[in-house]
This record gives sequence, C-alpha cells and structure tokens, in this order.
Amino acid sequence: MTQSAGIRKAERFAAIDVGSNSVKLSLAVAGSGRRPAVIETARIVSQLGQKAKKDGTLHVGSMERTAEAIAEMVEEARRQDASMIRAVATSAAREAPNGADLKERVRALAGIELEIISGQTEAALAFKAVSSHHIVDDHSSLVFDTGGGSTEIILADNYDIRSCDSIPCGALRLAEQFDAKGRTSSKVVAAIRENVREGLEAVRRKAIDTTIAVGMGGTCTALALLDIGPLPVPRNGKPPAILRENHTMARETVEARLTWLRKMDIEDRKERTGLRTRRAEIIVAGACIVAEILAVFEMEWVALLDVGLRDGLLIEMMQPQD
Repeated sequence: MTQSAGIRKAERFAAIDVGSNSVKLSLAVAGSGRRPAVIETARIVSQLGQKAKKDGTLHVGSMERTAEAIAEMVEEARRQDASMIRAVATSAAREAPNGADLKERVRALAGIELEIISGQTEAALAFKAVSSHHIVDDHSSLVFDTGGGSTEIILADNYDIRSCDSIPCGALRLAEQFDAKGRTSSKVVAAIRENVREGLEAVRRKAIDTTIAVGMGGTCTALALLDIGPLPVPRNGKPPAILRENHTMARETVEARLTWLRKMDIEDRKERTGLRTRRAEIIVAGACIVAEILAVFEMEWVALLDVGLRDGLLIEMMQPQD
C-alpha cells in the first residue's frame, strides 16, 4: 500500500545502551521541544560484567549473551524501519582488555559497529537526557547515573556542565565484589559505602553550592517504584509515566529502604517488592550507592527520573548534522 500524498511516516531512530547488567533499546521519533518521543522500549538482562576477571577481561559466555541481545534489538529496530541505529557500550566493555572481541561478535551477529564510549561521554549523554526535562533549570545540580559497572556523576550550573566523572562503583560490580546479593549484614553495607565514598572523594571537592540532586538508572527507578507503592506495571512494560517527570525521595527514606532491603534474602525480596531476580540481587548494592552519594554531598532529597543514556543518545542522533 502506498502512502497518501502529503502523509509521511515520521523518521525513526533506535538507541541501544549496552551496560554491565543489561542491554536496552529505545525507538523514537522527534518530539516537541528538546525531547525525543519514545514509541517503544525493550530490555534484556545479559549481564555483560558477570564473571569478568579482575583485570576486566569479559567472560566468553557473557559476551555471547550480550551480542545476541544486541542482535535481537537491532532486528527489532530494522523491523520498525529505523533510519539510524546506534549501539553504545559503557563500563564493562571500556574496561575490558578483550573489548574488541565483543565488537567483533556484535559486527558478526548484528551487522553494526558497537561504540565503546568513555565515562565522560557517558556522563555527558546522561546530562543531556536529564536537562531535556528542564529539572535542572536555574540550579547548581548534581546528576548521577547508577549503572551496573560504574556510576557517572555530573556537576552543572543550569545547562553548563562543570565536570563529568565516572567512578568504578556500579550495582552489579559491588554486589559481586562484596557478595551482597542476598541478605546483607550492616558490616558489609558499611564496607560497600566506604568503597563508594572513596570513589566520590575527588568529585566532592569540585562541588560548590549544589542545590538539587537528580538520580537516574535502574537502581533509581527501582527505588522510586518501591517508594510510590504497588502499581499496575506490566511485567514487560515500562515504568509508570509519573517517573518520566520525576519522583522525589528524602535521604532518610533512601536510608530506610536500604535497611529494609538488606535484611531480606533474594526470594523474600522478590516476593515483597515485585523486583525481578537480577534487580533483586543487586538492589542493595545500588541503594548503597544512592545513599552514599546523598550523604557525601549532604543532599537531603533527590529527584529520581526514569531517563537514561539512550535518551541523551537519541537527542544527539536527532540533531541536524553539519
């Protein structure tokens, strides 16, 4: 069937985020203002960082699972007639001596080039996503993105970025390093938080008169959903629209949630929170990151926003090319 004269299908863009814990797809068209209009999302937990060696070398099985997940995402994007597809890999891939092997498998299975980006680029894309929601307008802001292998931290004044940093403290990395997937003692929690605090020290010295904290990433979305309470979120669906505009949590509430979560084993945690297995395994470590960031920067509350690197990448993809 041909399209009627004057009616043209909107150009579609596909952004794929290849993280240490999962592979995520966003398919979008240009929206109003600065934001892309996301029409479809997908997520596959491939745990690229799982079983990585101490020097960062990726496990062959983890790479294969991840390459297959990317290929599945690319196939869906092509089926949806995406005119541009970009896949970017973050912490686990950039730290890996065998990152080139992952790129080769992705090229073979998906037919695209996987971009392994720096921590600074990852942080800048995260800020691009947050700033499109105008939440940082007229503020000196602290924006952080909690990933599986690292956490990106941006300090900015209004829309001007002062610094972008990436620290090797991610929810999956810390959960495995400190064996903190199930019931976790207060002693282990303290050790995780000390690790995060050390990573934050250099960033803390750069912070001046910060007035707002904004958190993003899987841990932040999970904490927001736990705080909002039971909602009819389909198992394979997106978080509720309310998180696209942000949900505010007090620092003391984050601390209370951390204490509550650490006292449960994985099965109990899944049953009582509705979290899926992989998220239930790393939520305590993730909550430690969020709680320690707020403590170190002395922020009494945080706005949790359901956006991510993909949103920033889509904005970049939709900008006119020189």
